Formats: sequence, C-alpha cells, structure tokens
Amino acid sequence: MAKRLDFDIAIAEAVAAGLVPVVYRDGGGLTDIVSRIDQSLVYTSVEEVARIVRSLLNDPGRLKALSARAREVAKGFSYERFKERLNEVIKELPGPKAKS
Repeated sequence: MAKRLDFDIAIAEAVAAGLVPVVYRDGGGLTDIVSRIDQSLVYTSVEEVARIVRSLLNDPGRLKALSARAREVAKGFSYERFKERLNEVIKELPGPKAKS
C-alpha cells in the first residue's frame, strides 16, 4: 500500500523549469506549492480545470508572468534554502549552544 507524500518533487522540478502546474485542490503538498504561485491554479471540478487551462492559453502574458513566479517559488525548495531553514530551527532548540 502506497503512502501519501505531502511533498511532490515532480511539481517542485516542474516549477523550477518555469512550468505552470494546474492541480486538484486536496490540501496536500501539491496544492501548497502551486498556491504559492497563484491560488487560481487549483481546481475542484473538470469544468474548473478546463476554464483555468483555457484562460492560461488565451493570455500568454499572464502565462509568462506565472512562469516567472513559478521559478521564484522553486528557489524556496533549493538545497541551500533547506540548509538555511534547518540551521534556523536548530538555533531555536533549547539546550547548550554550539561553539563557533
């Protein structure tokens, strides 16, 4: 039985490449990543996804802007950013502080 993962590396890689994903609104990791680009890229029905895709195809300027935003969002998932966040959390832990 497969476990549900709350973070999808495929979506992170897609947005890093500037792709604009449209995903089902389930409250999981996909929705979290995509909503950082734009809340309007998540759907709950077939009709809604068709409307979203049509609107993107009919507005190349908006699609280009969302592509740029996707690349910016992806920077938050880099290995360097992960290390920075981990170090921030570790510094906040109680107990003896590491010597510099």
